[in-house]
Amino acid sequence: MMRTLASLLIGCSALGLAASAQAQTATLAPPDNQYFVGRGSWGQKYPDQWALQRIGFDASPNSAWRLVRRDAKPVIVAVIDTGLDWNHKNISWDNIWRNPKEIPDNGIDDDGNGFVDDVVGWDFFERGNKPWDHDGHGTFVSGIIAGRWDDKEGVAGINPFVRLMILKGINNFGHSRGSYLAEAITYAADNGARVINLSVGGKHISEVAQAAIDYAYSKGVVIVAAAGNEAADIRTYGVAASDKVITVASTGFDDERAVFSNWGKVSVAAPGIDVLSLRARRTDIMLGVIGVKYTAGEAYVGPDKRHYRASGTSFSAPLVAGVASLMIANDPNLTNKQVMAIIKSTARDAGTPGVDQYTGYGIVDAVAALKAPKDYFLFAGINRVEVVQQGKAPVVRVRGTADANALKSAHIEVGAGETPTSWKRVGAAKKSTGPDAVLGDIPAAALQGAKIWQIRVVIEHKDGATREARFKLNLG
Repeated sequence: MMRTLASLLIGCSALGLAASAQAQTATLAPPDNQYFVGRGSWGQKYPDQWALQRIGFDASPNSAWRLVRRDAKPVIVAVIDTGLDWNHKNISWDNIWRNPKEIPDNGIDDDGNGFVDDVVGWDFFERGNKPWDHDGHGTFVSGIIAGRWDDKEGVAGINPFVRLMILKGINNFGHSRGSYLAEAITYAADNGARVINLSVGGKHISEVAQAAIDYAYSKGVVIVAAAGNEAADIRTYGVAASDKVITVASTGFDDERAVFSNWGKVSVAAPGIDVLSLRARRTDIMLGVIGVKYTAGEAYVGPDKRHYRASGTSFSAPLVAGVASLMIANDPNLTNKQVMAIIKSTARDAGTPGVDQYTGYGIVDAVAALKAPKDYFLFAGINRVEVVQQGKAPVVRVRGTADANALKSAHIEVGAGETPTSWKRVGAAKKSTGPDAVLGDIPAAALQGAKIWQIRVVIEHKDGATREARFKLNLG
């Protein structure tokens, strides 16, 4: 029998995990769920939850979880998706948000927010208070963030302190409208969400959706969006193109960008291939995906078939949202700007050296993010170059970003060819927040002897960390 929304309010006040298993230690010890410690559950050679382990959540003494206080605070994360199978054994009722101002099932809008009996969230398609997942996508996303640790036969989610706000802004066929997304984003911001996960794509962004994003950002919400799976430039792609969100691309086992992952205005990347999470009842989310050869049931995992493996940027985004929520749980005073800056600045460089259009600042690094001071940032970027006249000689002017909260040095270098074997420093770079500020000028004489040059700006933080960004200049 399905559990009712009213019953979600009964006996669910304690977090359990933090009060018992972690009570004897100052910080969290990693979980020992079957799929977290296991490997080969579908015949593969790598760990079942390799995606979590790749970003720092492993069982070692250096695990990111060991940086999290055992008395960390609950954090509301709004998952705007296809809903949730809240009867799934691997989801705890303790990890589902409850509207404290709403009396369940009395048919009255007790808190006057325009939504009647919105106990755990809202279904913006059916205009109802039961955002059940008939597609499976939302349950899968939620499991990555909130898979319960005390289900020893299940997966481990990133944040045991999370409170999932379930907002069904995507229908049972994986489609949505800008107006529904805007309503869901606004609802989340108005009802206390600190993080919003948007694993939804689509070209262009409506004015109403952009206004909602701007509103949520102004309210201090960290918004995490999937880059999309069309292997396309996302400059005009929906919420992923907004500068108010962390846009997440996908990487594979080699830490390179996954072939399907969109590119362009990417913030960071996270694993997005063979990610393991929860299967909502009577769903098979890979079935019918265009361009994917798939046999029904092929992605089910476990004898009870209640777990599932899938690939896509939709499942990279909640890895980052989970990290953001855990940072806030550890320090509720962090602002959304600080969280976003830390996640980007501490990401581990991947793929093309430096900040690039395929993996952004790199693969999210939960250990580095949780260790960073709250005001930490280290930004580098080249937006464009232009030829200008400097006195009687032309120079190549470099525009972009070179900034840090404690900047030690910044300079510009050039190297000949597609993949330079050596670099020549041509001058200092000016400290600038960018994105199109003048960083410095390169004398034309420094670009003789080759038709193709790589320009890079290299900045160093006083803590010793460095960051670079590159730009290819073709003189042909």
